[in-house]
Amino acid sequence: MNLQQLTYLVALDTHRQFGLAADKSCVSQPALSVQVQKLEEELGVLLFDRTQRGAEPTAVGTKVIAQARLVLREAQLLRELVQVEKGEVVGDLRLGVIPTLAPYLVPRFLVGLTTAYPDLRVRVEELRSEEIMQQLKDHRLDVGLLVTPLDDRQLRELPLLDEPFLLLASETHPLAAQATVQPADLKQPGLWLMQQGHCFRNQVLNLCGPTSPTGAVTYESGSIETLMALVRRQHGYTLVPELAVLDEVDHNPLLKRFAEPAPVREVGLVVHHGFVRTTLLTALRDLILASVPGRLHASGATARVRWR
Repeated sequence: MNLQQLTYLVALDTHRQFGLAADKSCVSQPALSVQVQKLEEELGVLLFDRTQRGAEPTAVGTKVIAQARLVLREAQLLRELVQVEKGEVVGDLRLGVIPTLAPYLVPRFLVGLTTAYPDLRVRVEELRSEEIMQQLKDHRLDVGLLVTPLDDRQLRELPLLDEPFLLLASETHPLAAQATVQPADLKQPGLWLMQQGHCFRNQVLNLCGPTSPTGAVTYESGSIETLMALVRRQHGYTLVPELAVLDEVDHNPLLKRFAEPAPVREVGLVVHHGFVRTTLLTALRDLILASVPGRLHASGATARVRWR
């Protein structure tokens, strides 16, 4: 038994197809298949049921795979501890970002990150908050960039930004005539919402309370860009995070700030409580903070760490 076999085992569990697992592991399919079979022979059990649809872990295979993930994580931890002692920012960074942050924040710091640390291999994936949290706990992601707090004792949070909500109104909507808006104004008809499952939708509903569709059209989108296009080309209004409109917030009269105290969403970096690559985390934090206006920085963002 060796770490390479365990790596193939975990890859097959992740992708559930020999061909895809081999491709992601940068080996041939026969090579991966042979190593998994050798591991099964050594252990004396069948770890996967082979079917035409792919591979499914057996009952004992599920337990072995869970332990294999722990072994691989501990082996990786040894490498990371040495990197920390050397002050190196190298290796792989698997970063999960929620869709309502990714297009507006990631392009601001990603090139700077890879330029400053050319030996760092970065993989960014857009996922919902629940998926990021689970993959952090499964060690399939290294860092999450999402809305906090999460209230999860297995995770460590570093608050970065306090990002205000803004209201975007169409030219024909009554809210377009107001200088500022209040949460009570969100009771007016014409509100376009994110679809269910997005934390941004829940944050909006927390401001305006329960709401029901009005008018002939109901369009719940998974994209902030779609909601803004609906407002600009059709009618109604929607709420947007400031990063989504950062380049126009100071000169677009249809973007309305809330009266103080303005509602905000806290954006933070999140890692598993066993994460040790502090040099990498500090570098990532500093690059993100440098990429956005100081008014968005959370108070004490360079020092705050939250443990649940």
